[in-house]
This record gives sequence, C-alpha cells and structure tokens, in this order.
Amino acid sequence: MTASNTSKRKLRSDSNSTAASATTDSSGKEDVSSSASSQPETSRPTPSTQMDDTGSSRLFQPHRSLGLLTAAHPAANANNFSHSPSSHLFLSKRGKFHLQPQGQSSEETFVTVPLGERFQILTISKLVPILVSRALPPSSEHHRTRLLRSSDTCNAQYSGGDEEEMHQAISDSSLSVTIATHGPKLLRRAVSITLYSRTRPLVCLDAFPFLAEKKTGRKNRWGIVDMINLGKQRMVMTGEKEGKMENTLLLAIVCARDDVTKTNKKDNSGIDVVGNDSDEESDNESDLAGESNTVTSSSSSSYSSEDDKKYIADNETSPANDCYGRVLIVQASRTSMKIIKTVDLSGIGSNFIPHTGLHPATYVNKILLAGRPTNAAKNDSKPTTSIILLNVRSGKMLHSFQCLSDSCGIITTLEQSPAVDTVAVGTSTGSVHLINTLHDVQLFSLHHKGKQLSKKSSPVNAVSSISFRTDGNATRQGVAPLAVGCDDGSVSVWDLTPVEDDNDGTIRRTLLTQMEATHHGGVSKLQYLPGEPLLLSTGMASNSVLLHVFDAPDHSGRILRQRKGHTSPPSLLRYLHPGVGGGGILANASDGTDAASCQILSCGGPGDLSLRLFSTARTNLDKEYSQGPGLERKAKKLGLVGPEGRAELLLPEVAGLATSEARSRDWGDLVTIHKDHAMAYVWSTNRGSQTGPVLRQPQWNVSIMKTRPPRSAHATSVAISACGNFALVGTVGGIVYKYNIQSGIPRGSFPRDATSLTEEEERRRKKGIKVAGDVGRTMRMLEKNSMKGGVMPSDIDQAERDRISFVEAEAKRNAIIKRASHEGAVVGIAIDSLNKTVVTAGSDSKLVLWNFVTHMPNKKSPIMLPSPATKLTHVRDSDLAAIAMRDFGVAVFDCSSLSIVRYFGGSRYASPSELRLSHTGPISDMGFGPDGRKLFTSSLDGTIRVWDVPTGLCVDWMSFASPPTSMALSPTGEFLATSHVGRLGISLWCDKSFFRMVLLDGTPSEPAKMNEPQPVAECEQEEADQSLSISMPRSVAVKDYSSINGDNDEHGANDGVPPQAKGEGLITLSGLPPGHWKNLFHLELVKERNKPKEAPQKPPQAPFFLQWRSVIDSSTNDDADNAGNAQSTAKDDDGWDAVWSDDDNGDDVDNTADASEEASDGAKPAKQGEIETTKASKRRKVMHYRSKLAELLQNCSDENNYSEVTRYLSTMGPSAIDVEISSLCYGAHDLEDGLHLLHLASLWLVEACESNQSFEAVNAYLHRFLHVHGNIFIQIDTDLKEDEKENLLKLKEFADTIAHLREKQNAASTRLQGKMQHTICLLRHLSRMV
Repeated sequence: MTASNTSKRKLRSDSNSTAASATTDSSGKEDVSSSASSQPETSRPTPSTQMDDTGSSRLFQPHRSLGLLTAAHPAANANNFSHSPSSHLFLSKRGKFHLQPQGQSSEETFVTVPLGERFQILTISKLVPILVSRALPPSSEHHRTRLLRSSDTCNAQYSGGDEEEMHQAISDSSLSVTIATHGPKLLRRAVSITLYSRTRPLVCLDAFPFLAEKKTGRKNRWGIVDMINLGKQRMVMTGEKEGKMENTLLLAIVCARDDVTKTNKKDNSGIDVVGNDSDEESDNESDLAGESNTVTSSSSSSYSSEDDKKYIADNETSPANDCYGRVLIVQASRTSMKIIKTVDLSGIGSNFIPHTGLHPATYVNKILLAGRPTNAAKNDSKPTTSIILLNVRSGKMLHSFQCLSDSCGIITTLEQSPAVDTVAVGTSTGSVHLINTLHDVQLFSLHHKGKQLSKKSSPVNAVSSISFRTDGNATRQGVAPLAVGCDDGSVSVWDLTPVEDDNDGTIRRTLLTQMEATHHGGVSKLQYLPGEPLLLSTGMASNSVLLHVFDAPDHSGRILRQRKGHTSPPSLLRYLHPGVGGGGILANASDGTDAASCQILSCGGPGDLSLRLFSTARTNLDKEYSQGPGLERKAKKLGLVGPEGRAELLLPEVAGLATSEARSRDWGDLVTIHKDHAMAYVWSTNRGSQTGPVLRQPQWNVSIMKTRPPRSAHATSVAISACGNFALVGTVGGIVYKYNIQSGIPRGSFPRDATSLTEEEERRRKKGIKVAGDVGRTMRMLEKNSMKGGVMPSDIDQAERDRISFVEAEAKRNAIIKRASHEGAVVGIAIDSLNKTVVTAGSDSKLVLWNFVTHMPNKKSPIMLPSPATKLTHVRDSDLAAIAMRDFGVAVFDCSSLSIVRYFGGSRYASPSELRLSHTGPISDMGFGPDGRKLFTSSLDGTIRVWDVPTGLCVDWMSFASPPTSMALSPTGEFLATSHVGRLGISLWCDKSFFRMVLLDGTPSEPAKMNEPQPVAECEQEEADQSLSISMPRSVAVKDYSSINGDNDEHGANDGVPPQAKGEGLITLSGLPPGHWKNLFHLELVKERNKPKEAPQKPPQAPFFLQWRSVIDSSTNDDADNAGNAQSTAKDDDGWDAVWSDDDNGDDVDNTADASEEASDGAKPAKQGEIETTKASKRRKVMHYRSKLAELLQNCSDENNYSEVTRYLSTMGPSAIDVEISSLCYGAHDLEDGLHLLHLASLWLVEACESNQSFEAVNAYLHRFLHVHGNIFIQIDTDLKEDEKENLLKLKEFADTIAHLREKQNAASTRLQGKMQHTICLLRHLSRMV
C-alpha cells in the first residue's frame, strides 16, 4: 500500500456533468479539479452516492434552510463538556469559528463557521453569509465500517449516522482556500482533512490510514483535536506554470488517542465512559505495538533536510504503544494538499495526550501542545506534564513545562497574549493561568466558580475560550481586558492591570463585568476583533452568533449585532399571513408588493420556549417575539440566574397558534395556546411582543400561588374568526370557549351552557344589569317572550300545558346539545368566512357544526368519523375541512353539503400492496394549497404527501431522512416550509411548477428521497469585497456527491425538451409563458404603446458642470464599453492567479494587439455572403448569415429536421422573434437571396404543424410569419406568369409549399375546434344533470 493510495482521495466529477442553477435545481453538478499530486486514487462512492437520487420530487426541490447558524446540537448541554476527559479531547474544538481580518476595520473582517456538513463565511458588518460550501466528502470506508459494528448505532434514531460532521475550518486570507477537519457524525471525532477551493471540495486526506490494517480497539481510538495555522510557505508550482512560485498554507494537525478504558459497572472509580465506543471490537484483538508498518511517505523528503528524516514518521505507520499524540504537517495550495511530515509524541512526550495547541508569536517552527497526562502516567511516581514545546521542523520535544501543578485539571485552551512569551492557559477546573514560556514561570491565576451539579460534587465551570483585547481605547482607559468564556454560558471580562489590596497588600486582578447565560449550553469560542472593542462569540448549543461592543464607562458590554435560531428543533410552523386558507392577503414579487408577508412563525420545541419570526427573503429580518419587558431585570431581582431562571418567567411551550390580518392595525392579531396551560395569549405581530389581554375564564386564577384551572380546561386548539374580533379556544374537556380579542372578555362557550356564572355575573343578573355580549341572557329573553305570546292564558290548565311544552322543548334541546358535545379533547377548530358556522373535531370521533351566534349545534351534528381525529385544517374559499385521524387517514368534509367527500389513506389501505396509498405513521401536520385543490399532509413515517382533492389521487410523495414535525405553505404556494426531528433549522422547498412545466401523471410508485436544503449566501456583490464578487455563489448544492460521480437526474433529464404526445393525433403545448406567444398577435399595438411621446429635451436650468448633448455617438461609447469589458474580463481571468502567484516577470503577457495587427494586415476584402479570415498556417472560410434564424434554417435543411428552430425561438422574446422572422426577406427586391430562406421557413412550419408539438407557439410563429411576409407572397403570385423561365421552378416549388402549409394548418385547426366543441357540449350536458 502506498501513501497516495491510502491517505489521499480525490473527488472527481463525470466529464458530462454540468453545473445546474440553484434557482431551478439545487442538486447541481460541478466539475472538481484534480490536484497536482501524482497518481491520485478516485474515491469509491458509498452506497448512498450510487443511487440515482436527485433530491427532489415531482413538485418540490430543495431551496434553502432558515435559522441554522452554527454547528449546534439539540442534545448538547453543559454537562456533556465539563467532566469527561474524552469529551474535552474530541469535542472541545467542534464548531469553533476562525476569524480572518481583511483590513483595519471590522467591516472587512470575515469569520468561517462550521455548519454540520459544510461551512459558511459570514461578514462581521451584517453577520450574513457571503459564501456557503458544498457538503463534505465521505470519510474513508474503514471509519464508516466501524460505525456499522457499533452496538449502539441502531439505537441512535434520526441521528444522521451516515452523515459527515465538520469540526473545524480554517480559511486563508483570500477566502479562496479552506481546510476542514471532519468525521462521521456518530463517530463524534474528526478523522479526515479536506481541502476546499471556494465552495468545492478538492482533496480529502485520511489522517489515520493505519487503522484500516488491523482490527483496532479502544487502545487506538484516534482523532483530530486541533488545527494550528503556521502561516504561509513558498512552493514551486507544477503543470502549466511549472517553475513559478506560489503561496501555500501550512497547518499543524494535532491528533490524539484516548486512554479511557472500559470499567466494571460495580466499580466506582469515577472514570467516565463517554458516548458510543464504536471502535471496540472483540477482547481477543492483538496489540499493535511492535507490529507497525514500514511504509515511507513519498512526499516526506520535500520538507526537511537529510538530517531531519530520522524524526519523520509516516502517517500510515502505527504509533508506539506509549504514544498518545501525533502532529501532521499539512501543506495546502489552491489545487492540492499533502501531508509532508508526521511527528509522533514519543520519548519526552510519551504518555501525554494533547487537547489543544498554539503557535506562539515569534516562535519559528515551534508549537505549544497542552492537554493532560495519561491515567497510567498519573499512577507512576514519575513527574508528569501538561504543556510541551515541539519543534515541527526537526520533530524534537524542546521543553516540558512544570510551572502548573497536577491539580490544575485538563488544559482546554491556549491563547497568545499581546506580550511576547506570555500565554494564557484555560483549564477544566475553571482557572485561567498566565505563564511565561521563556522562563517556565506561572505569573498569576484567575478563578471562575460554577454551579454545583450534585451535593457531593464541587462546583465545576470549565474554561472553553480566552481572548485578549488589543484596541487603543482600552489602553487609554488604563485597563487590559481579558475575556473568558466558560461551559456554563457565561462570559467574564477581567482587567489584568495589577491592583494592590489595601488589607493584606496582595496583588489581585479586577473583574470588570460578567455576562451570565450568554450562550445556552456553554460558550464554544469567543475572540476580540483586532484593534476594536468588539467581541465575537458562539455557543456550543445556542445556535447563535453574538457581537458585543464594550463602549460603556463601566466597561460593560452590550449586544451590537446578533443572529439567533432555535436551541431545540421547532415544533410548529405557520406563515404569518396564511393567504387563502387563513383569510390573509396574497403577496409576491410579481405584483409589485414587497416580501413583508414572506415570514414564518416558528415555535421552539422542548426546552426552547421562544416564538421566533424567520424571513424567507433576508435573514437579518429574523427576530424573537418578546414575552414582556424587562425579563432579565425581573429574573435578577427574583434571584433567578441563568437560562433556567429566565425560563421560569417565560410562557410554556407553544402548542398552537392562529393569526388574522383583518384587525392587525387595531389590536393583537396572533393568539397562542401553550402546553399544559389553560389560558390563551394575544400577541401583536407589528410590535413583535405579547401585548394583548390574557384570554381566560373569570373563575381561573392567574397567580401560580393560587389554585390553578383544572386539567380539563387546558387548551388544545385555537382559531380566530375572519373578522379578527373573536378567538375560539378548545380544551381537553371538550368545551370551546369564545373570547373577544380586543378586551379579553369571555363571550360564551360551545355548548352554550358550559360556562357557569360567576358571583359577579349572578349579582348583575339579579339586579337586572345588562351584560354586553351575554349569549345566555339573550337566549333567556327570547324564551321568556315566546312564553308570553302576547296574551296571558286564561286558565290554569293552559299555563300548565305551556310549562310542560317548555320543559319538553328544553329537554329536547339539552339532549341535542348533549349528543353533539365532545366527550374528549377538541383537537381542531375552524370558522367560516361569514362567522356563521364553527366546525370542531374531537378525539371522540365527533365532527360537530355549531352556530356561531346561538352556540347551538347543527341538526345533523354530530357527524361520526371512522377514527378519532387528531388535527383539523380548513380552507374558507371552498369551505372544505380536512380531518386527520388516528388510523393515519384524512377525511375531507364539505361544510356546505354536510358530508364527507374524500378519504385519503387510512385503514382502508391496510394490505401491503396498498401501503403506498396511505401514511404508515401518525399525521403531524396538514395544510391546503392557496387554490384549495391540493392537500399537504406530513407524517412521522418520514414522508409528506400531496393529494389532489378533485381527483382524490396522491400526486406527489416525498421522503425525508428525518420525520417532519410541522409544515406550512406560503400564501402564493411557491414555497413549503418544514421542520424535522433533530434538526434546528427550517427547511424551505420551492414548487417547480411555478417556473417550469410539471406533469402529474398518476400516483408515484415510490417516494422521492429529498436532499436537505442548505443555507445560501445573501451578501450583495456590489457591497462585498472585490475578491468575493468573482463568481459569488447565490446558492449551494445540497449533498450532491451522487451528481459529482456523474449520476443522472431522472426528474431533470428532460428539462428543456418539449413533452411528447402520448397518442397519435394528440397535440402538446409548449409550456411557455402566455406573454411569449400572445404578444406576437399584438406586437404593433405594443410597439405603438411603448413609443416615446416626445423627444428628450435639454433641462431648463442645468448646472454649469453638467454637459448635455442632443445626440450621443453610440459607436464611440460602444467601442469604449467593449474595451472596458475586455479589460475587466482579462482582470477577472487573472484575479485568482494574482492572489496566489508571486511572479512579477510578466512572461505570460498576451500579445493580443500584435496578433490582431498581423491579422488585419493580411486580411482581404470580403465578398458578399462570406468573410475570409487569414492565419499563419491556413485560410478558412466563415459563412456570414443575415441572422441566427437563417443559419439554423440552412443547417436544419441539410439534416431535414427543423426541431432546433422551434427550440431556438422559444428562448427569445416577442420583439426578438419579430426581428428574426423579418430578417429572412426584406421585400420584393430581396427575392434573389430571401426567397430561399422563405422556402426553408415554410418547410419548417409545415414540419412543426405535422408534429403537433408546441401547438400554440407554432401557430403564433406562423401568424407572425404570414403577417410580415404576406405582401411578398401576393407579389410572387402576381409575378409568376411574367418571371423568367429559370426562376419559375423555384417560385412554383415555394407556392406549393405555402399551399401545403395552409392545408396542414387548416386540418389541425379544424380538428382542435371539433375536440373543443365536443368537450364544451359534454361539460354543459353534465352540468345540467347535477
């Protein structure tokens, strides 16, 4: 096995793969350039990449993701990172950003942030992504095979075991090259190194190829723990630019082996066993010590001298038994990456496990490695060390630092101070030690206390990141700030200026400020921007990026910019203005409206009590809705510290919400209900806060110190009327309460007698005080008037009969109410657009229709469902309600005819052959399309189905790697938003039918496996740096290694090809926009309407410095523009070479001017119809046609196939089509050259009419052709008798072609009119039968 075959893998694409636009297909294909190394091995595709899966379905394709900012994981918390040495070893650097300053200000600073399977580069000025990479390539097969043998892998549901996870990413100064470390997600450590060129992965190196040789167990649990940037190095280029020098990026990859051993469950030794030990094999595996391979790297000699070769160990060679650390020196250029040296930590570095590293300032070829001694070394009497100094060039251990005691814990981070030879050391015990590396002396220490997790344990608060502030303002204020981030999410800022204590005279340091609970789950990394009082920080599980500014006199910090997302997977999604289905307005970019309505309300899942608003247009419009002013201040006042204390003041998890746009300017337009909570809350979307009244019954206590409402009163569903005045809240006990949104006053219940009178209402009733909106009072007055009848009874018998009849009517009414009332929880509520009918669905299989005014049930209520209901959605335009049931089916109820009109899925399709017609898991969410014709259902079986309501067919079937928990359709139907189990982001899918023809033919036989959408770059090119404006990606392809390997797209294979007719005699339409062919009929009218009314006039009072010309020399301007464009194009082509190449000789200057001069001297006058171009070697003739259409007609006539002509015209606009057709012949005087082209055009139209394809477009082209050249045809008919004999044959042939074209067009038109008339008569006959 050679080094190039094991440690280096190339990512190549098929030669036929093309880059698809992100706006039409997110699974684009793009060629990946190969590196300059010799004999690369093509990466073997994994089983997932061999599938012909494009990541899109019939209707939808991935568009983008929202709310995903950092590599945060929902299961991450502070406890996972504070105690275990193994956790700190492999997870402490995961997700940390890399800051890359580009200038003197923060506006030119960029930050590279790992994001799951990719990375994104943010600009500090707006915290928006300007570059998002492609997905990571898969790690080596032997690392992934270990996961399959793991005992706990099958239990890790929805954890993405087949996915890669990026741990660290470092970009160069030009942001064109990025080095990333990654590994399989379930492996929980980085094992591979990948080189990115902008967004494309080029080279992937296996850091531990020796693990593939033998079965290795826990003794060889290796992983990458840190990456250290060593700067740039000059390297000789190869290939076309051989001999020239270029800059390369030099990195030190720190690797470590864990020494955690498996312990007996009864043994209470305190050693933690963390995560899934996927590397553990059988107990009979042999030790690899002494059995190392002796393979030598072919690239090792390119870095060191002959004297240093003895210190180089190849990365394929297994390390010694007492070696727990290894450093790989990696050299990366624009096109290649290789490991040039391997240094094993043996000898003085044996029994030492590195956790982090640092390249000290002014220390050439030297790095500091910090970590902890092994458990075996701790038990020995020999002295141990936690920091060593290593020379990466010679491979020697220069020094072992002894200034820190053994009780300092694990060293988690190192940071270089502004002073030379001074380094800050952070430990797992919460201490920060400043040491002098020159004299091996500890200067002083800072201590941070954490929270106590148990009674027996001591408070623990590990330090995760350190940063020094270097701006001039701090120096002028006489402070030296040091920011320390800890695992409890707090950020402490210390003043390192020594202050003498007045009591005992000791020297101490001052704590300037402490920001509690800055990041949920702990601080991942923080760093001051160079020369500015700005602190950038990210969290381990907070899914946020914060930029603090320290400009206050007391040195406290405030948030200057921030971007936050959910800390747990969203549980509920709804568009802010739901369009037709919810009574909102339609808004899109086509009708001139802005994107204000393209906003998604998202509710956090368990542990995340926030309600957030995400914009599908711009991420800087995202925000979190406020739950009350001064929550942080109230929490501190009550002694509630941290996120847990703040959560006690927040509302519980949102269980449902409803919006109405009708009265959003007057009062609240959003009502939410919460889990295990009886009251509903009114929000204002304009203010972005909960400012409305609390919707509750008068007898319910608001204070938590008093008796809470019963569990039967807990809210389960909510709806708002179309007028925006009333809110209906369903409960667990089956009662629906009605409230006024403006005042919060109860307005009755469904059924009407469910609301009991309070003492205040009883007092008002006795005194005769009228209560506005009291439905009970109104009904009692109506009953009293009906008893009077205008005349009192004359005898006692009549009064008794009236009393008996009233009692019987009341008993009958109560029986109807009792029969219609829900006996279980109300799972869904819907109100029609006229506020006449209320539809409720319950878990007792009842569907009840209520009168909105009288609160009485309909006569046909209840309507029994085949299975208990779980959800309900309603579309007001068609008055249809969809009810999801427990048998995984959906029933569509027509509220007008009071009958169930459609069933989708359910228990009817229980046989295995019919499972494709039904969901196989609980339905998590539903929604109607904007036109009410499509019904979308998501299920926990991992699929989403699109049902066509009129035909009852499933027209689309999508499958996801993680089950969808909620979904929302945009007001226009263009986008579908989904949330998934275990994913913090919101996935956005675009409907392909909005920009191309989609054929929905029958039910899909199998689900389409969807690729996960990814974030997109949003920075405008004119605002970005000039280096970033070149080929700035507007979108990113999703996990597309199937496309890189050349797999074809079955859905997109026929894109751009007109559909074929399914039977003989049938016609097909072109699918082009109507304006393409309709405007051809009225082109003169359009031109007349667009004609300018008056000529441009000189301004009456132009300033003297503004010159004005009535006529502009277009030729001069065009020449200048062409010259400028050519110059800018040349600059663009050489832009990336100038970044990397340092060649100033100018050998490659293109002598274009000389070449063009020579060409012009040798040119001859061109004849009519052709131009002769002279070159040094030969002469060739280039035919010159009067138009592109004329050239196509001539070429297609040779092949006798004119389909390319129709396809060419379909890509042009109406005016361009008119110009092309008009250029075929300029009049009767041009018949010598134009008659032949007119004949070819007639043959093309005859073939197009016979093919029956693109029927409407071809007829529009024919109309324009006859309109433009009709006069020429008349003159040809007149001149037929008078023409010369040699031209009679051509004119006769052309006349016959025109006559044949007329017959074909008449036949097609007559046949189409007959079919249309037959269809119209049939529809009219059927409509009369209904």
